Amino acid sequence: MKRLTLLIALVPLLLSSMSSSAIAATSKTLSFKAEIWADNWFALYVNGKKVGEDSVSIKTERSFNSETINFKASYPLTIAVIAKDYVENASGLEYIGKSNQQIGDAGIAIQVSEVTSKRLVAYSNSSWKVLVIDKAPLNEECVTSSDPLTECRHKNISLPKNWASSSYQDKNWTNARTFSAEEVGVKEGYFDINWSSKVEFIWSSDLRLDNTIVLRIRISTPIKSSTASAASASISTDSNSFRLTSSEFVDGGALPKEFTCDGAGISPPLSWQNPPAGSKSFAIIMDSEPGPPRPGESNTGKHFYLTVFNIPSDAVKILKGEPGVGTLGQNFLGKKAGYTPPCSQGPGAKKYSFTIYALSSRLDLGAGEATLSSLEKAMADKILAKAQISAVYAR
Repeated sequence: MKRLTLLIALVPLLLSSMSSSAIAATSKTLSFKAEIWADNWFALYVNGKKVGEDSVSIKTERSFNSETINFKASYPLTIAVIAKDYVENASGLEYIGKSNQQIGDAGIAIQVSEVTSKRLVAYSNSSWKVLVIDKAPLNEECVTSSDPLTECRHKNISLPKNWASSSYQDKNWTNARTFSAEEVGVKEGYFDINWSSKVEFIWSSDLRLDNTIVLRIRISTPIKSSTASAASASISTDSNSFRLTSSEFVDGGALPKEFTCDGAGISPPLSWQNPPAGSKSFAIIMDSEPGPPRPGESNTGKHFYLTVFNIPSDAVKILKGEPGVGTLGQNFLGKKAGYTPPCSQGPGAKKYSFTIYALSSRLDLGAGEATLSSLEKAMADKILAKAQISAVYAR
């Protein structure tokens, strides 16, 4: 009986020893490489320790660059980032007092890999958690003010204590939102890095007004993969991923004339495969980023040629000339519902993007109020996944 009692007493000690051994086996210190591009500035933390930051000061007006930061750490990894968009002061504006006084925009792309194995272990996507620290201006109409520091309102919170540490609980933070390269407006520095195709641009739900954010993700164990490197991952394909295609053009190819104002001006057919589980509806946007306005023109912002939402979850395509499977929203030309064909004004080829969003619910949005910006805001916290293709057209 005494031997049994002694054995029972030793069980916790044995389990503790086994646990410590298991942790030791997975806590080997490894060398990692983080590659980050930011509009405009960031600082990187790993397991609560700052390991590097953007070498260009946030006080620099046009600071678009990428950084490679090497660090040593052991799994599990808590990767945390504070990211800032350049603003001149608390108004949230830039170029104050100049003809182009405006609200700026932001974005960040991140990939982290093991130096020795070259395995990609973390990359920016919607699984990152985000918290907004500073938001401005709350009243966007102040963008034309001659005294924006006085007239523009802002909101900020204190940086949470130990926000970058492994023990910090971020369950009340929201998920990051992903954006296209066109939405972010990719600039110099980004193309200096060989990015994995898995990397997405992320930020909070508002690229323009959310000026300072913090991001976090936890990587519990090394990713088991036969991929030799982040570079080779960039050319791999996953047949089970959410995909958007067209029977009339290939991704990156030419947009047929019949879908433009030089032809029949009808909408192109689109189809999609492998939507994520839990998709309750889809939304599709066709848009382009116009070039700078010509003399005498005003900047009308991004051109959106088609917005359609509340597409049923069992739908798999929209037909040529018949995009109204769901609810047709407005286009940028005359603010009318339905498709308006692109005209590719000016010299050179223009790029047109088609993006489908898989959403966790239907949208409570009327057709008459469904502009590009209102649709994006309505979708912000409901995006499960997105897929995109593009085509070019030149006159």
